Formats: sequence, structure tokens, C-alpha cells
Amino acid sequence: MKPEFFRYLPDYKKKYLFNDLMSGLLVAIIALPLSIALGIQSVPEDVSGNGIQMGLITAIVAGFLISFLGGSRMQIGGPTAAFVVILFAYMADPEIGIIGLQFATILAGVWLVVFSLVRAGNIMKYIPYPIVVGFTTGIGLTLIVGQIKDLFGLNASGSELIEKLVSYYHNITDFNWLTFLIGCLGLAIILILNKINKKIPAAIIALITCTGVNLIISYTVGDMGVQTIGSKYGEINAEFYPIDFSKISSVKIGKIIIPSFSIAFLCAIESLLSATVADGMAKTKHNPNQELFGQGIANIGSALLGGLPATGAIARTAANINAGAKSPLSGMFHGLFILIMYFSLMSVIRFIPLTVFSAILITVAIHMCNFPLFFKFIKFSKRDSAIVLSTCLLTLFLDLIYGVIGGMIISTLLNIPSFRKRMTIERKVDEILTIKVKGSIYVFNVDTIIKTVQERDASLKRVIIDFSEVSTVDATACERLGKLKKSLQTSDNTLDFTNVSEKTAKRIFSFQSL
Repeated sequence: MKPEFFRYLPDYKKKYLFNDLMSGLLVAIIALPLSIALGIQSVPEDVSGNGIQMGLITAIVAGFLISFLGGSRMQIGGPTAAFVVILFAYMADPEIGIIGLQFATILAGVWLVVFSLVRAGNIMKYIPYPIVVGFTTGIGLTLIVGQIKDLFGLNASGSELIEKLVSYYHNITDFNWLTFLIGCLGLAIILILNKINKKIPAAIIALITCTGVNLIISYTVGDMGVQTIGSKYGEINAEFYPIDFSKISSVKIGKIIIPSFSIAFLCAIESLLSATVADGMAKTKHNPNQELFGQGIANIGSALLGGLPATGAIARTAANINAGAKSPLSGMFHGLFILIMYFSLMSVIRFIPLTVFSAILITVAIHMCNFPLFFKFIKFSKRDSAIVLSTCLLTLFLDLIYGVIGGMIISTLLNIPSFRKRMTIERKVDEILTIKVKGSIYVFNVDTIIKTVQERDASLKRVIIDFSEVSTVDATACERLGKLKKSLQTSDNTLDFTNVSEKTAKRIFSFQSL
């Protein structure tokens, strides 16, 4: 294995440096408010007042190391919304706390390095797509519920979903109408600007606008009770918080084993999903095992310096590509730019209303939920509907790990009939490669078809997949075949499907257009 940075370095051209600098700066501008918001929401205020610093440290350290040592050319790493719910619950547990989470993150980094060495990155492709959609929707919904507190200006508590909802109900009298209106203003700005052009740093514009509005109201009318970073956290000092190894004796190892696996598992899934999305956008190919190695080292580094768990961030990675990035240097520059901002802007951020960060995270959560895709799976088939719903509900009311394990068990049980109908393929080569498939195509065997297409002779520009003897095709297979067709459309190659039912063809096409 070799980090993508070193693999690409020999082909690097000086003219690319400006592209990487500018894309790194743009992504840093996007990541700054998001990292602050994620830090605030991940760290319970009664546990530590350093959530802002922890979020930014994660973006700096992990952002640099993921690009430097990872296996994806365009990946941008840092704190992500997927971690917020589980991190808050872990740190709220007095038997874990911050020191326990730091050691759990280091252990998660070790697991990720082990995963990379045993080539576990190749196994991730066998996780059914409905499970990925189910748990991201569950996390997104939980994250939205968690933002109600600061969006409405409530003095509420609770780490679990039901606890939060009950606390909101009991504290509804704390509702501050100006806090809510400023939050809605920030939400509207982000949604509108994202609709106009995703390259616009909407979160920064919303943050500046809402802060300005609140300052004008405060100086003209007086304090209206809108909570800001300064009023809640006081002065924010820009510093790192190296882990105190003298406290290791206070860590209950038995309590951090499951959290470390949860962190490592979530990191692996999200980072490889982000790298796959990046490949589709930038026409690159990531090394999944090297990516896991880089993620592991990045998480260890983040925890050692006082940060939170980190992984690849899909939205920031997409912004990096759209900004014209050429190499992993853009991600490394992004980390360095945030470092500069960290030590130069902390005296200013105290004026920012907390409700703006809730607005930022609500937009992130809405994107995570991807309701059109979620409901598409519900309509897809009873099998895929059962998988996506069970995964979502288990994630929502229990935990991410319960959601994924529960989804995998249900998926395996529902695919027993497919196991019995062994899939076979026949290749016919003329001027065209024709692949005739017999049996059921589903998550555990669709890669055989994809591999056959990808490893064909380069002279075979046209490929046809014959579905005449295919009995069933699940959602994951449709998703991957759709993406395969889309990837071949960008070159002088073509991929067509024959004798495919109208229903299956529509499903494949719907994923092709994602």
C-alpha cells in the first residue's frame, strides 16, 4: 500500500499548485463554521466547554493526515454530522467522558489500521445500499431533533432521542422568538444559496449575516436573550489539548471497547462512501485499504491533540472537486488554512448566535436524510423496504451499530432464496462483449458482473448485459449497475441492458441519474 499523495506526486505539475491552494482555501472557509457547529453539538456543555476547539482541532489534524496518508486523491476529512449523536451520548456517560472517548478514538484508529492490513476495505462493498441509506437517514433525523434546543432557544437536556423530546416539551416556555427568527434566517440563506450555486460558501454568509443582524438589534433595542458563543462559553482560547496519559488508570477499558468499534465502523463506512462519490465526480479510483489506514492514523492523531473522531466528509469532498482540486495537497492546505483561522479568528466568533450553527447542521442533516432516495427504497420492493426501515428505526431509537447489524441480519435472511439460486454468467465475445446472466442479482454477487465488465479487453468498447434469464434484481444491484453504466458513458465505451423488464430498467436508470 502507498498513500495517494506519494503515488500522484511524480506526475504533479507546478501549474496545479494554484488550483490546490484555492480549493483548499474554499473548503477551509466551508469547513470552519461546520467544524465549530459539530464540536458544539458533539460535546455536552456540562462535560466540557471546549467543544468549539475540539471540532476545529479535528478539522486541522485529521483534515491534514487523511489527505496526506489516505488512499483517495480528493478526499477531505474532518468532523462529520454522522458522529454527533453517538459522541454526545458517549461523553454524557460518566463512565466514559472525554478522556474515555479520547482513548476510544485512539483504539478506533488502531482498529482501522488493522482493517486496512487485513484488506477489510474490500468487504465494505458487500453492505447493502438500503442499509447505508437507512442508517444515514436515521442519523440525520436524530441530528435534526438535536438542533431544536438551540434553534428555539430552549434550556433543555438529554442525550437519547426520547429524552430530548420530553425535555423540549417540559422546557417549551423558554422559547425565544428572536432566536428562532435568526435561526430561520440562517436556514433560509443556506438553502437558497445552495440552490443557486453550491460553490458559494453559504454557511459563512449565513453566519456573518445573522451575527450582524443580532449585533444591530442588541445595540439598538438591547439584549433580547439570544444566546451567543460568548454568552455561553466566554472567551475562546485557541490551543491544543494533548491527551493526558496519566489519567489512563481512570479509563474503564470495558466501557470503551464497543464505542471504539462503533467509531471505527462508522468511519470506515462513511470514508469509503465519500471516496466512492469522489471517484464518480473526479474520475479517479481510490484504494479502500490505504484509505482506512489514513483514517486510522488521522483518528489517532486527532485524539492525541485533543480532537474528536473524524472521517471523510462527502459535502466538503464534493466542494473540493468542484473548486478544481488536482491532488491531495488541496486537503492538506485545507487543514493548514483552518489552523491559521483557528489562531486568528477566535476573538471574533464570540459574537455568533448559537442558533446559526443549528441552522447549518439542519441543512447538513436534511442532505443526510435524502428523503427522495429513502422513499424510493420503500417503494422498491418489500425486501428493500424492510431493510431500509428496520435500519433507520433501529438507528433512530437505539444506536448506529444496532441499526447496521439489524439491517445486515434482515438482509441476509431475506436473501436466503437468492443464495439458493446461484448466479452464473456466460461471456460471448465478438466485436461486442455480451454477458448473459442467469439467476438472481443482488448485493453479494453483483460485483462479479461489474468485475467482468471492468476487466474486459480494452478493444471491446461496447458491452451488453442480457437479463433474459434473470429472476430478481435487488436495490443494491440496481444502484451499482446504474453507476457502472454512468461511468462508461463518460468515455468512448457504452453499456446496454437487453431483455430487462421495464420496472428493473427504470430502477437502474434512476440510480444512474443520481
